[in-house]
Amino acid sequence: MENTVPGQGYIPAMEQLLPTSGPVGSVLDLLDGDPRPSPVGRPWVAANMVASVDGAYGRDGRSAGLSSEADREVFRALRACADVVLVAAGTARTERYRRPADAGPTNARLAVVSGSLHLPADQPFLSGSGPDPIVYHPSTADAGRLPAGVEPRAMGGTTVDIPAVLADLYADGARLVLCEGGPILLGQLAEHDLLDELFVTMSPLLVGGEQVGLLGGHGPMHRGLSLHRVLRDGDSLFLTYRSDS
Repeated sequence: MENTVPGQGYIPAMEQLLPTSGPVGSVLDLLDGDPRPSPVGRPWVAANMVASVDGAYGRDGRSAGLSSEADREVFRALRACADVVLVAAGTARTERYRRPADAGPTNARLAVVSGSLHLPADQPFLSGSGPDPIVYHPSTADAGRLPAGVEPRAMGGTTVDIPAVLADLYADGARLVLCEGGPILLGQLAEHDLLDELFVTMSPLLVGGEQVGLLGGHGPMHRGLSLHRVLRDGDSLFLTYRSDS
């Protein structure tokens, strides 16, 4: 499906296939209109990932190789809905994360999960608009090695306690936390049954390689999901699943 406007380039032409069919006027209005009641004591947790048809979550080491303008529109809409963007430190380093307010129209705060506190001083999110990102780390890690521009919070002993992270964000007032990966962090959320909603962009590519599996090679688990919505833009599908638990 081509949708190119002279002087403007490619403009996404999203259509909804489920639960009802028809064109999508505003992705933000559509996604923001969904009810997301906070579970007891923690925020609603959504995750947003992109994958190739053969299950790769990256191409040449980054997710950008799988993305499209329509995928980026969904990405921006979800961030506009969120109170906190949660990401693993490895993903933040690889994808060169900026503070959410510097990457699009959102009031979301960035929260980074780091076991090693390996955050080089050249990271873009160390400065910019909005509050300093939170860095969650184990209590055994040396927070004194962190560069300026972040708020360190110890959460857990030798590893980061993910349920405690969510409880802490809830205490801060966060009601919608958006996890953007990486796969290991997503697997930890799923392991603890803390994933309420999963947005998956199915990119029409075969990629191969070793970066396969949205849960990062996590051990066996069984978590039921219900298909909540299907959007389409050309050959790309945008699938929304919700937890059965």
